[in-house]
Amino acid sequence: MLDLIFLLTIILDITPIMHHQTHSARNAKEILHPLDIFDVSLPTPVTNPMKEDRNVLVVRHGERVDFTFKKSGTNWLRKAFDSTGRYKPYDINLPRHLPKREGGHRAFEHDTPLTEIGYLQSKLTGRAIKEAGIKIDYVFCSPALRCVQTAVGLLKGLGLDGKIRLNVEPGLFEWLVWLKHVPKWMTPEELKHNGYPVNPNYETIFSEDHLNANENLPEYYERSHKVMREVLKKCPSGNVMVVAHGASLDTCTRQLTGGMPRMSDEFYYLLQNTPYLASTQIVEKYDGSFQHTTNSIQTLTHGDNYPYDAQELQASIAVIRENAAKFRASKSLGTVGSHTQV
Repeated sequence: MLDLIFLLTIILDITPIMHHQTHSARNAKEILHPLDIFDVSLPTPVTNPMKEDRNVLVVRHGERVDFTFKKSGTNWLRKAFDSTGRYKPYDINLPRHLPKREGGHRAFEHDTPLTEIGYLQSKLTGRAIKEAGIKIDYVFCSPALRCVQTAVGLLKGLGLDGKIRLNVEPGLFEWLVWLKHVPKWMTPEELKHNGYPVNPNYETIFSEDHLNANENLPEYYERSHKVMREVLKKCPSGNVMVVAHGASLDTCTRQLTGGMPRMSDEFYYLLQNTPYLASTQIVEKYDGSFQHTTNSIQTLTHGDNYPYDAQELQASIAVIRENAAKFRASKSLGTVGSHTQV
């Protein structure tokens, strides 16, 4: 008899628990969606869970107006703007429109835009990044107009225009030894006013005032490295694309992957062999280390094109022979078709 009472007591004690569990399970079936599973609280692990590998992509800007038309001995600003400051493009590779900015058209002398070909290069490369299966979550770019415009073209090719904003970072600008001064860039407000998708709330790592116009090469490497470290802190997960300058492919990745700043001869050799829209890809491993990886993005190759003067067909034989001699001389000196990049 005592054994029967004891058994009934146990059954009565656990019945409410069983009822509660059955009720909870029934409710869970009613409210849970497959995606709701991710909202289920789990015990906090003692150590951080293993992070997935992520990509960091560094891309050089596209073809720039000043260098392109300088090859033919033309100052594009003097030729494309009349005495009133009105823009009249004289070549179909000049941008059809230019953004309005403080300082007027003279401000483009030290902050050149992309050519039409340069913007096309950007869109083609963005498409290649997409076709390589590389997802982009964040974009940081140099404040140089050519870099901002390249980033816009890349996003267009990626199919991400209107979905990702540009974080304009002064610390990503090229080595200042080539200019000896910090150029006057378009402000984020000006860029936004002209329709560029900049992030108005981005807090810069380096302000313009903190850039050293007299920095040496190791200091340039160190600046680039510091910027990259801070960028990755701002974006603890997700793939990052940096749009900057020819040297940036090395200066932004060299120390992250365990290297030391290069000597000037190595630096210039690599720079002169870095064409427009060149890119490099590094991977951050789960343990926080970085390493270069095989670049899965297809390369972009095309030839130079020069302005053509149809009047030469009507020139005298003497003039044609004289011009031919000049052409042979320039070719022997290697000034025709040069691919030197700076």
